Amino acid sequence: MIAARSRTFLKSTGFAALAACMLVPLAAQGHAQSPVPPGFTSIFDGKTLKGWKGDPTIWSVQDGAIQGHSAEPIPLNTYLIYDKPYANFEIRFKYRFLTDAGNSGLQFRSGQVAGNYILGGLQANVTPINRKSPERFAMLYEEIGERQEMVLLGQKAEITRAQAAGGGQGRIVRTVSETINSRDEILDHIKPTGEWNEDVLIVYGNRMWHAVNGYLAFDATDNDPLSIRSGLLGWQFHKGPPSTVQFKDIVIKPLTAMPNITGRFITKPSPAPEPRKTYKDSTQVNIADKPLE
Repeated sequence: MIAARSRTFLKSTGFAALAACMLVPLAAQGHAQSPVPPGFTSIFDGKTLKGWKGDPTIWSVQDGAIQGHSAEPIPLNTYLIYDKPYANFEIRFKYRFLTDAGNSGLQFRSGQVAGNYILGGLQANVTPINRKSPERFAMLYEEIGERQEMVLLGQKAEITRAQAAGGGQGRIVRTVSETINSRDEILDHIKPTGEWNEDVLIVYGNRMWHAVNGYLAFDATDNDPLSIRSGLLGWQFHKGPPSTVQFKDIVIKPLTAMPNITGRFITKPSPAPEPRKTYKDSTQVNIADKPLE
């Protein structure tokens, strides 16, 4: 009887030990970085913020991901800044929000200005799904700049500059040539809170493409003669209510020639709605764009 019980105990404990051994690598896999694609370099090691600088009360590494978090509202935007500038590149990463609230983005071709880790420059917007203002999801934005909302979700557009009627540095003109995907189509393929989305940003010269979960979100041509062609990368943590955002599997590849993106992303082109050409004067950056007659 004792021998039988001993065999039963050994079997049960042996099975438990085996199960535990099997669970350890599975748990580790949850925090493991994905393999780096050929030609790309990882700029986040999954363990530390080496190479990055930012407010330590906001930024940390959690669960193998860069995390921006605040349990209290914050009054100003702040950024996690990478220590190397890039001009022409393709960057891939995954992101998720752990809160329904939040506002973030990938800064690029940006410069650091005075303040609490502040960047000014271009941004590929990263936010939770917002059906009330869908045009701002994944848009091209200029942070601390006069151009602000440059190319909106689903647009293929060109940005130029003309003389401003009211003075200032000029009139910023957006000309939309087509809709590359409907906003609803893109938002329908965004993962819910807590799940990972896959993001790609490609930048070369005056051309920029942003895709989320395989859907092209914007196709931009920046022909503004005052635009900047190189600068820093960084993650934004936007002022406002408490929120949590995470980024992982961040890899980048410098580009030496104009890429051919034909067939890489899902697009369902359609005619752009009117007005196709809009503008804002640089002296009136907080006023909505107006149709250009």
